Amino acid sequence: MNQLVQPPFPPAGASRETERRSRRRRRVLLRGTVIVNGSTLNCSIQNISEFGCKLKFAVTPLLPENFTLRFNKSGEKRKCQLVWLADREVGVRFAEAETPAA
Repeated sequence: MNQLVQPPFPPAGASRETERRSRRRRRVLLRGTVIVNGSTLNCSIQNISEFGCKLKFAVTPLLPENFTLRFNKSGEKRKCQLVWLADREVGVRFAEAETPAA
């Protein structure tokens, strides 16, 4: 069962933009939907790499440690792990790919 967690925030004095990733993310502006136990929450996907992405929400989200992200345009779904949360932005790491719904 997914439990709601308080994810780590960026260290005090550090910018969220401090690069700590092994791969650079490319900027994008895509629409997405977070799916948690049948409930959905709309977001925009701000940047992406093969390993994760940054999501932005209209309000600060309350998310579990693990959830599914659907890319609205393609229908692709990715399992995600919450890495950080700062205001309305969330950093996630991709787990594994799911097949799009037909």
